[in-house]
Amino acid sequence: MFPQVLATVGGSGTRLYPLTLDQPKPLVELCDTAIIAILFRLLASQGCRRFILGSKGANNTLNLSNYFKAGEGFFKRLGISDHEDFCYQPLYDDKGSADSLRYCMNYFDINDDLLVVSGDNLIDIDLSDFVAFHQKHKPLLTVALKEMGPEENLSSYGVADIDRDMRIRGFVEKPKTGTEPSRMINTAFYLFSPQIREVLSDMGDSARDIGGDLIPYLTENGYAVYGYPIHGYWIDIGTPERLHQAAMDCLSGHVRHFDRKYEYRPGQWIHPSTLDKIEGLLGSGEIELRGNVSIGRNCCIEKGVVIEDSHVGHTSIIERGVEVRKSMIMCFSNIRHKAVINRAVVGRHSTIEEHCILNADQPQCNGRIPVVGENVVLPADSMVGPGTRVAPLKHSHAILATGRFVQLGTDDRNIYFTEKSR
Repeated sequence: MFPQVLATVGGSGTRLYPLTLDQPKPLVELCDTAIIAILFRLLASQGCRRFILGSKGANNTLNLSNYFKAGEGFFKRLGISDHEDFCYQPLYDDKGSADSLRYCMNYFDINDDLLVVSGDNLIDIDLSDFVAFHQKHKPLLTVALKEMGPEENLSSYGVADIDRDMRIRGFVEKPKTGTEPSRMINTAFYLFSPQIREVLSDMGDSARDIGGDLIPYLTENGYAVYGYPIHGYWIDIGTPERLHQAAMDCLSGHVRHFDRKYEYRPGQWIHPSTLDKIEGLLGSGEIELRGNVSIGRNCCIEKGVVIEDSHVGHTSIIERGVEVRKSMIMCFSNIRHKAVINRAVVGRHSTIEEHCILNADQPQCNGRIPVVGENVVLPADSMVGPGTRVAPLKHSHAILATGRFVQLGTDDRNIYFTEKSR
C-alpha cells in the first residue's frame, strides 16, 4: 500500500506575483491545470489514495478546499474509486513546513510512512522504486535528490553532502559556485518513517521548516537520512520564469506524466469544442500553428493568427493578426488584434488591447520574461519588456509591502513593477 500524502502548501508565493495575488501558488495554472493537480495526478495514478493539504491562512485553505473539495471529482476523472476523502489542515497558524508536518501527523493520527511533497513542484518519479528504496535502507527520512548538470547554477538550492551509500551528511544551502559538495539538490519530495512524530515532539518549537530546521537536526544527531536519486524531470516553480519553462517543457513532452489529450497533429493539441470553430481556418492556412501548441476548450481564434510553441487557455479570444510565440496565455484571456506576445505569461481573465507588444526576446533580458497578472486590462499600444510585471492598481500596496519589488510606473488601471536586483 502506498503512503499517505501531505502537501505543504502554506507559502505566500510572493516570488510569483502578480499571478498569486488572488490565489495560492499551488493553484496557479500550468497549461489549464493547477500545478498541484498535475503532481497529485502523478501520485494517484501510481497508487496514493489519501491526500492531506497542509494549508495555512484563509486564502490558501479556502481556495484549495473550493478547488478539490473532498476529492470526488479529482478521483472520478482518473477512474479511481478506492480512495479516501481529501483532508485539510484545520485552522492552525503553523510556523513552517515542519510545524505543519507535526500538527497534521498528530491531528490525523498518522502512524505509517508519510510522503511529504511541496505544492509547487513537478516531478517524474517511480513511486514503487522510491518506497522500496526507503524500506530497504529503513531511514527516518528519504529525500528525493536531483543531479543537476554542470551548466546549472546551484546557488539557489540546498545541495546534498552524501557518502557512497547515499546517506546524507547534511545540506549546504545556496552554496557559492565552486564550493558545492555535490551536484545533487533537494527536491522537497520526502518519505518519512512514522518515528518522525517522536522526533518532532522532542524538538518542540524549534521544528519550523523541514529543510532549514528538521533535516539539519536529524543529520547532526545521527538519525539515518538517505538520498534517492531521481532521473526524470523535476522543476521548482518558484518564479514566473520557471513557470514559463515548465509550460514549455509540458508542451515539448519533457514532462512525461503531463496529461495531453485531443491531438490534432503531432505535437499539437486542440480541444474539440475549439477545433469545431477553427478547423476551416486551419485548413485554409488562415490560422498558423507552428511547433508545439496546446489550445483549450471553447476558444475563438480569428484569421491571421500565428501561434508557435505556446499554450492558449480555455475560453480565450485571440483576435485577427495576433502573434503568440513561446508563451502561456491563461484562461478567459482576450488578446485584441495585432498584439504580439513573445516569451511571456498572461494571467487569467486579462485583456491585452490592440497593438500591444510583450516581448522577452531582447538583448540583456537575463532570461526574465514579461508577466501580466489576473484581471488586467493592458492599454492599447503598450510595450512590456523583460522582467516587467503588470497587476491591477488595487494591489499596489500588497506588492510593494513585500519589499521584494520596485515600482516602474502606473496608469489609470495598473501598476508596473519588477523584482529588485539581488
